[in-house]
Order: sequence, then structure tokens, then C-alpha cells
Amino acid sequence: MKHIITLMVAGALLASCGNQESKTEEVVAETTEETKTIQTVEGYTHFGVEEVTLESAISIDSFATAFADGATNNYTIKANLASICAKAGCFVIVTLPDSSDMRVMFKDHFTIPTDTEIGTGAIFTGEAKMDTTSIEDLQHYIMDEMEGEGVSAEKKAELQKRHDAVVSPKFEPIFIASGILVED
Repeated sequence: MKHIITLMVAGALLASCGNQESKTEEVVAETTEETKTIQTVEGYTHFGVEEVTLESAISIDSFATAFADGATNNYTIKANLASICAKAGCFVIVTLPDSSDMRVMFKDHFTIPTDTEIGTGAIFTGEAKMDTTSIEDLQHYIMDEMEGEGVSAEKKAELQKRHDAVVSPKFEPIFIASGILVED
């Protein structure tokens, strides 16, 4: 009986050592994947999980015309950043030709630097769609825009008014970017 228990304990130790080794390999693979450069373009810094094809980039005006029917589709768009999540850099906002805003969310939760200047040019690729954003999410996004160190008191007051004015969900264009090039 002692021998069976000893063999079972030894087997469990060997099995756990084997599991530990594979976990270490997974972490190394994840770290390597995160730190590798996906794309280098002079004058831009790349963020995200996918390369951005410059040749297929269209202006925000052309995008608005192409997306007028609201059908989900893939686009590569060139636009200036109207706002950036000041808390984490996890989304940006671009202004459409009709003066409405479109939130650009980042696939797989990548981020850009929170100190990126408003008005900076960017080229992003991904999927545009119409979707309903809940009251809670709308307010959360506005609060995220407010929380950065570099947000002026005037901008915070404007955002607070927008936050307080949210009383219903909003059916709006949403862009899920898989890659973004931000001008240096």
C-alpha cells in the first residue's frame, strides 16, 4: 500500500511539474507576441493587433458617404482625433462630417498613449457598425474622457454637462479598430 501511495504522489509531482513548464512557455509566448512590432510607418506609431493598409485609407468624408446606409463593413479611415479616453487611452472619438461623433473602440483592448494631442491625425482599420450604447456605457465613456491629468477645467465642465444630459440609450455608429497608426 505504501508503494502505491508513493507512486501516486510521485506521479502527481511529475504531472504538476509538467503543467508548470507549459504555463511558463505560454507566458513567454504571450510576452513575445505583445512586444513584437507589427508595423513601422515613417511619421506614425502603430498600435493594435493588425497592420493598417495605407493604400486603402479613405477620408472621414468618404467614410460617411459609404457608411450612410449603416451596414456593417470593414474600412480603413483617415481622421483627426477629436477626443481620447484620458483614463486609459482605450478609445478615441472622431467627428463625422455632420458634426456627430463616432467612438473608435480598440479590438482586444489595446490602448494608445493618453497624452496624445487632440487633433492628431490617425489612420485606423476595422469594422464599422450601428449599435445601441446603454445609458451606463455612455456615461462611463464620458467619465473616462474626464479623468486624465491633462483635461482642462473647461473641458471637464463640458463633459459633465454631456454626462448629465444622457437620459436614454443611443443608437450610433461604432468603429472597432484592430489597428491604428497615430501621427508622431
